[in-house]
Amino acid sequence: LEITLLGQTVNHYRFEHDAATVAGGVTQPQKGRAFKGGHKRDPLSGASVTTFADLLYQIHEKAPSIQRLRFVTSYPRDFGDDVLEVIRDCPRICRYLHVPAQTGSDRMLKMMNRGYTVSQYDEFVCRAREHLHQPEIGRPLMISGDIIVGFPTETDEDFAQTVSLLERSRYKSCFIFKYSPRPGTVAYDKIPDDVPEAVKRVRNNELLAVQNRISGEISREQVGSSFDILVEGPSQHAIKAAGLSGRQAKKASGGVQLTIAGQSADESGDLSVTAVLERTHTDTVQFSGRTDGDQIVMFDADVAEAKALPGQIRRVRITEGSGLTLFGELTD
Repeated sequence: LEITLLGQTVNHYRFEHDAATVAGGVTQPQKGRAFKGGHKRDPLSGASVTTFADLLYQIHEKAPSIQRLRFVTSYPRDFGDDVLEVIRDCPRICRYLHVPAQTGSDRMLKMMNRGYTVSQYDEFVCRAREHLHQPEIGRPLMISGDIIVGFPTETDEDFAQTVSLLERSRYKSCFIFKYSPRPGTVAYDKIPDDVPEAVKRVRNNELLAVQNRISGEISREQVGSSFDILVEGPSQHAIKAAGLSGRQAKKASGGVQLTIAGQSADESGDLSVTAVLERTHTDTVQFSGRTDGDQIVMFDADVAEAKALPGQIRRVRITEGSGLTLFGELTD
C-alpha cells in the first residue's frame, strides 16, 4: 500500500487544534498561520499544533500497513529541517521530493511572484541532499522539478541562468513547459506575452536536451545498486508483446488500483495480469515498478509468480540505466 499526500504547497501544512471550528460534530477545515521560519523548525510546534513534520511522523508510526508514504508538491521556501529529519528517520517515507523552481533567474522569480530567490532554492536543495542522500545504503534522494520557459520578458541571460540551475539541481526528471497566457492570472492581465513562440520552442527543446542528459547520467549512476521496488504491473513492453491495446492494456497495467468500499473503481473489475499471462509464451514476463525515489524499474519475473507480484515490494539489483528507466533483476 502506498499513500501520497497532495497539496500545492504541502510542506506549509499546519493544523492549529485550538483554532479549529466544529459544526455538526465534524471538525471543519481551517488554515493555521503560515510558517515563515526558513530552514528552522516550526516555531509554533507543540501539543496543540500538528505541523507537517508531525503529520508525516504520525502517519508513519500509527499506520504501519502503509508500505510507502509520499507527498507532493513541496514549496522551496519555509521547508524546515524537522521535515527532513522525519523523512530521514522513518524508513517507509520515500526519499523523493518534487520541488518546482520555475526559473533560474531572480528577476523572473520576482515577476512570477514566487516569493523566494535562486540562492534560497539552491540552499534548500543542498540541505535536502545533506539530510537525505544516502546511496551507500540504497537510499539516494531523488528530486524532480518544474520549469517554465518563455515567461514574459525572459531574456537570453535569464534563460542561461535557468540552464545553470538545471545543471546544479540535477533532477532525476523535470517537467518543462512553454509559457502560455492563462486568463485570470496577473501575468495575463498586466504583462504582454512578448517572447516569440519560435524562441519559446528553441529554449524548451534546449532545456529538454539538458535534462535528458542529466536523467541518463543519474540512471547510469544506479547500476550495481539494489533497491526495494514497489511492483505496479506488467511493463508496456510486455503488454504490447501480448498483443493488448486500449482498454485491455489499461486494465492489465494497473496492478495497484483504487477501491471504494472494497469494490474496484474500474467498472470491469478485472484488474489482474491474467490477460498478459494468457498471451505470454515464455517462462518470464517483464514487470514495471518504482523505487522509493520514484525511478521506474523494469525486471523479468517467472510466469509462475507473476499474478501475485502487483503491490508487492521486491528487491531488485540494477544492471542497466537508460534515460528515465532502470533495468534490473530480482534478488530476493
